[in-house]
Parts: sequence; C-alpha cells; structure tokens
Amino acid sequence: MVTVVSGVVKDYGWGIVDGLATWCGGSTARPQAELWFGAHPSAPSPVVFPAGLTAGTTLADLFNDQGIPLLVKLLAAAQPLSVQVHPGADLARRRWSDQQANGGPQILADGNEKTELIVALEAFEAFIGWRPNVEAVALLSRIPSAAEGAELLATGDRIAAIRALLAAEGLQEAVALLPGASREAGLPAIECAAYETVASTYPGDKGALLTALLAHVRLEVGSAAYVPAGVPHSYIRGLGLEVMTTSDNVLRLGLTPKPIFIEEAIEALDLGASPQVLRRRVGEVIAPTGAPFEALLARGLTGMQEQTALSILRQGRFRLCLAIEGAATITTDTGSVVLNPGTAAILPHDDSAARVAAPGLVALVAGG
Repeated sequence: MVTVVSGVVKDYGWGIVDGLATWCGGSTARPQAELWFGAHPSAPSPVVFPAGLTAGTTLADLFNDQGIPLLVKLLAAAQPLSVQVHPGADLARRRWSDQQANGGPQILADGNEKTELIVALEAFEAFIGWRPNVEAVALLSRIPSAAEGAELLATGDRIAAIRALLAAEGLQEAVALLPGASREAGLPAIECAAYETVASTYPGDKGALLTALLAHVRLEVGSAAYVPAGVPHSYIRGLGLEVMTTSDNVLRLGLTPKPIFIEEAIEALDLGASPQVLRRRVGEVIAPTGAPFEALLARGLTGMQEQTALSILRQGRFRLCLAIEGAATITTDTGSVVLNPGTAAILPHDDSAARVAAPGLVALVAGG
C-alpha cells in the first residue's frame, strides 16, 4: 500500500524567509531552508495516509533503513551554505562506530555515506568540486594573505593549500579583497557576483577563501549536479530538489556559525572524486553515472515522459513521488491516492509498480 507523508521544515539561517511556504503549510515569517521527506531520525516525515494510524506516526515508525534508503528535500537558499564535504561509506561507518563507543564530540549524525543530487527548480548557483588550479592560483595570488596558499596550490598540494588558507591572517581584509581579485583574474561576471555574496555575507570567515578553490556552477530549471561523497561544495542561492542517501553527515570547513571540524573534513575529502553536471530539461531523466538513484522532474506526463515515469516507478526498488505544482494521482494495484503540493507518496521495494497522473510539476525518485 502507498504511504503518503508530509515534509519536516528545517529553519536554518541561510534559508529563504517563507521560501517553502507553498509546500510546508504556510508562512512562518522565518527562514525556511529545507523540507525533508524520509525516515532519517533527525526529521522523520509525518504519515498522512493511510488514515487510522496512531497520532504522530512517522515514516521511521513504519520502515527501517533498508525500506527507506533515500532522503528527498526541497531546499531554499537565500545565501551561501557552508563549505562542506560528506564522508564516504567506510569513513562514516568507522567514525560513527568510534563516536558511539567513545562519546566525545557529536561530529556525525549517522553511520551512512552521504552522496547527493541537486536539481534546479529555479535558477540555482553553487560552488561544487575543484576550480582548475591555474584559475584558483590567479585569484588567490592577488590576495596578500592568501599568497602562501596560492604557492602551495601551484605546486599541486591542494591539502596544504587548504590548511594555509584556513590559517591565513587578516581574514577581514583578505575576504573583502576576494571579489576584486576575482574580477582582476578575469572570471565571468556571474562568478565575481558570487564572491561578492560570499564576502558580504561572511566577512572574516576563515572558510571564505576556500571558495576560491571551488568551481562555480549555474543550473537552469531541470538541470542537476551530482555530488559524490568526498567532493567539497557550497550551495550559493536558489530553489532546488535534493536527492541523497539517507544521511545527515556534514563536515564543515567554514561559511557557517556552526562548529567546523577541519581535520575530519580534510580526511573526508576524496581528491579523485568529481561532480557531474547534467544539463537537462523538465521531462528528461536524471541518472548520474555511478549514482545509487535517479530522478525525473515532469509536467503533464504524456508521451515519452509517461514511459519514463513508468520505468522509474517500476517494482523492485524504493520510489518516491513528490507533488510540487498542482495535485498528482498515484495508482498501484491497491488503488489510487491523491497528492497535494508538499506531500509525497512512498513506495518501498516490494510494493507494486505504479503510475502517476499529474498536470502540474512532480518529482519522481527511485533507487536503493
């Protein structure tokens, strides 16, 4: 039987004020940063169907991690998120086990790998993966306090460059120079504007200089970026759909008032991993190479879109359908349910294949 859930709002400071009101039940006059659909213990989704369950029942009460292997979010960013990296599977398991056994700082939220996909619901900007060294050196060499980091980067020692930038003196002045340095280095106007945003939002933040090491990505509606574990990134602004493995592990290097864990984040970096930018339109499947999931943003669901939706909603793996604009109807062997915007249908591995009818925009996700 299909399970229908609503989302859980996270009001992190970087969110857009009432940015998710359409999907979370209305205005809160506060930043609405993320809306979670899943069973992660940090914010398991409330169950709204089937009716008759005990009040307060969540998806985590009905399914275990194997039943709900993915976490889906709506994300509304008004300003840059932290420069961060997510641990791979082996590191997450080891660190989580040590943390559970020995106590100490709560660095990880769970023992799972976190790999993710961001799909643009409107124009979306981010720093993802590594900027070519020659560009980063050209930018950093124009900031006196970052000169050591630039020299180390020029030799190819990226980790040493990171450490040097995090230890740079005169951060207030150095960060203020970042936008001008980007213009002098000949970067495109949109990237210079991104550094203006970083400098004005996080003056003196030790992680601000690290953004010079990261590649700038702009996504149009329907396009996506796949971020494997170990890839550094910082989302800048925009509204997007996030699909990820069920994990809330974030190791931060800066651009945040939250705790940063430099050594742990550096350990989690995978210098051989690369993001994938997938230029897609609404109605085209998003299936990154090597990813444990695929996604589809669709509107109308006729013709080829309908066939693609049927493929994603086939039996044998976890599936989620989220109504974004207008109502959607999910039909399985056990009947039909209607989703209003901000509600999602959950179909575990052993549920039957499903069909979806939706005149408006829906997101379909499958994997695990």
